[in-house]
Amino acid sequence: MVSPLKLNEMRSVRAVANANFSISRTAEMLHASQPGISRHVLEVEQAMKVDLFLRRKNRLTGLTPAGALLLPLIDRILNDIDDLDRIAGQFAQGNSGSLSVATSHTHARYLLPPAIQSFIREFPSVDLRLRQGYVNQIAEWVNTGAADLSVSAAPLTPFPDLSFLPFSELHRVVLAPSGHPILSVRKPSLRELATWPIITYEREFVAHAEIMGAFKRARLNPRIVLSTGDTDIMKTYTLCGLGIAIVADHAFDEKLDPGLSAIDVRGLFPSTPLYVGIKRGRPLSTHAVRFIELIDPKLANKVAPVVRIDRE
Repeated sequence: MVSPLKLNEMRSVRAVANANFSISRTAEMLHASQPGISRHVLEVEQAMKVDLFLRRKNRLTGLTPAGALLLPLIDRILNDIDDLDRIAGQFAQGNSGSLSVATSHTHARYLLPPAIQSFIREFPSVDLRLRQGYVNQIAEWVNTGAADLSVSAAPLTPFPDLSFLPFSELHRVVLAPSGHPILSVRKPSLRELATWPIITYEREFVAHAEIMGAFKRARLNPRIVLSTGDTDIMKTYTLCGLGIAIVADHAFDEKLDPGLSAIDVRGLFPSTPLYVGIKRGRPLSTHAVRFIELIDPKLANKVAPVVRIDRE
């Protein structure tokens, strides 16, 4: 029954469902004509001998019971074919290819350089791309296939198709210019921190909720003078005297950050677990598996299913 179907026709059907059953929007997304999309839908339904979509006059309005069962199968078939092409390409290319990693600015700047340096030495011909965003963006990129894997805190909303493998956690430090009065307090309290203007992460970041949640539980309302997703900007304006910064511990290096000093405040704010995120059921290339190994060798055994290409 399914043998007469073509991939383009099935892709059109999937795209119609994803476009909220709008033929015009689907045609725009696929750079195709509306009559062509409509024809693809009819051809798939004729090949399957069942209606997939509910109709009202000339408009598609939803899925039939058969469509609700068959569309996930079509989606799975197309994903498997995409994986087939990608994995075959990995074998054909040997040590070349591409790898897209979704992460935050802080992790890209401070956490990942050792793994990336080792990866580039092993795979000098691989096109490595870092996509930087906040946690929900990062998870969405992996979910849609725009990134192969993520290195991040857990997203703020559920992503049931993703697996998150824990490998580390980060803590909070307070940064202040050398000589700042807060540095004379060995273990400052939340109340003492709240007396100073504060620089920290934007609302979209997990860290913002964790930091502000700690102040809220203590019934404190600190003045946030600057929020950003870029830790380097936080440090720049801390040096300018705008306020004290609350950042991840791995974002500070005494040798690389002259003029700044740090106080460990992990007892005041919760630690943040870090995860490698992957899409369930989507095979990983040898490059992705190796990158995960370089982040934490123990993670490689937890990644399944994977496809490895033997390296000499």
